[in-house]
Amino acid sequence: MSGQTTRNKITEAALMLFNGQGLQNVTLQQIANEASISVGNLAYHFHDKEQILKKIGNLISADMDKILRLWKNLPGLLDFDNQLTRLYHLLDTYSFYFLDILEIKRLYPYIHAVQQEHIANFILQLQQWFESNMKRELILELKSEQTRKIAEMIWFISSFWMTKKKILEKEEFFEGAFKDMIWQQIRPFMTNQGINEFEIIVYPGLIRE
Repeated sequence: MSGQTTRNKITEAALMLFNGQGLQNVTLQQIANEASISVGNLAYHFHDKEQILKKIGNLISADMDKILRLWKNLPGLLDFDNQLTRLYHLLDTYSFYFLDILEIKRLYPYIHAVQQEHIANFILQLQQWFESNMKRELILELKSEQTRKIAEMIWFISSFWMTKKKILEKEEFFEGAFKDMIWQQIRPFMTNQGINEFEIIVYPGLIRE
């Protein structure tokens, strides 16, 4: 088995355990057992849990960067809806990363700094998305402080969606409900042209369960 394959097995095992049990509750022994390797072999690839967390953080960064680039390069309403699907699946795939945000801040300052970069980029790119759609006359003319507040609210909903899902333990927190909640933050600021495009092109494509 190649070193890269082993590293991937460890990362996948850790991610599954972190999502299921929480970051602090998982030991290196449990990760090694899940990956079907010895603790010594695991330590050869990752000295500690923080190194595994950094690896997972790099994966999240790459996935998030793709979504944010699409916000900039494909600003259309239907494109944005498709990107919300990608965002929901990122939140679901790496749920512990958002559920354990305070724990990460306290125990892993480096990872927390990366999270802060994610948040800043998320808000900035979303503001630029608003600006693009103001030029297309789909969004009303808004001041930068207004777009920032809306972007911060969308970040808040996104970051704490899985927390809400875990706490309330209800079935309705599926992808369609997530996307509906985000659109509810945007729709009041659409022009008539934007509302027409949303209802004709985007709304039928939203997932309903």
